[in-house]
Amino acid sequence: MLRKENNVIRTKTVFVLGAGASFPYGFPLGSELKKLVLQCYKDEKSHAAHLYNTTDFDKAAAIEFITALQYSGLSSVDAFLERRPQFLDIGKATMGIELLIKEGTSDLWKEQENWLTYLYGSMIGSALEEFAENRVSFVTFNYDRVVEHFFHTSLLNAFGKGIEDTAKIVNQIPVIHLHGRLGCLPWQNGEGVVPYGDPTIDKQVMKTLLNEIKVVHEDITDGRDKEFTRAKVLLGEAERVYLLGFGFGARNVERPWSEGVAAAARRPKSNCSRSDTARVEPGGGRSTKRQGRTAP
Repeated sequence: MLRKENNVIRTKTVFVLGAGASFPYGFPLGSELKKLVLQCYKDEKSHAAHLYNTTDFDKAAAIEFITALQYSGLSSVDAFLERRPQFLDIGKATMGIELLIKEGTSDLWKEQENWLTYLYGSMIGSALEEFAENRVSFVTFNYDRVVEHFFHTSLLNAFGKGIEDTAKIVNQIPVIHLHGRLGCLPWQNGEGVVPYGDPTIDKQVMKTLLNEIKVVHEDITDGRDKEFTRAKVLLGEAERVYLLGFGFGARNVERPWSEGVAAAARRPKSNCSRSDTARVEPGGGRSTKRQGRTAP
């Protein structure tokens, strides 16, 4: 049982996040992201304008891409790009645009079905500095910055200590993006800054999206090998591992980090639980409402 108001989590805990973890906040699952791409890039209006204004792709290139995607018989853009690498950049661009737009409309502080606020209540402590005492980390397969943005914004408003002081605390909670992200948030002081849900998608933002987003099949020696190594270490040391909205795709589970999950599950005192509802609930992370693959 995790929740205990004004306390911190002192047990080494890792949350592994798949697309289902962001789904309750308005983000699409793989098949829904594919539908968005097919719907929004057929003409020069709507979201397609971002693509044409920030890249060298034209309508003909977009039509070629979405036609091949539509009739590929594959359920996601990622799966398609694995087999058609010539569409890699336009695929990254369209996914990045859609997810950045979804960030802008996401409601991370919703009243119902909110695993973030539930977990936050178990981590907040009675002072800002106590938040850093949580022995919690996140390994995410998602490009969005939901976890970082939620923690920083919530703590900033809860304690009113300022952007930089809050950032120093939040940065002590590891959030590892195995396949990249939609850029750094302004308070993270990294390269390629893209504000959360920024509606201004200019050429610099597009450059960041293309550089940062990594599709599953790409060679992890592009820089992600360090992140996979970090994830493997954290998972191997964890006493509790929670899998939220995780689809168990073949490409995901064959990566080196999966050895860490297996190691955590084998440890005598470990608790490896799986929940596809993106909710953390009392009783070891299981949920009464399940989607897709569920725990036995």
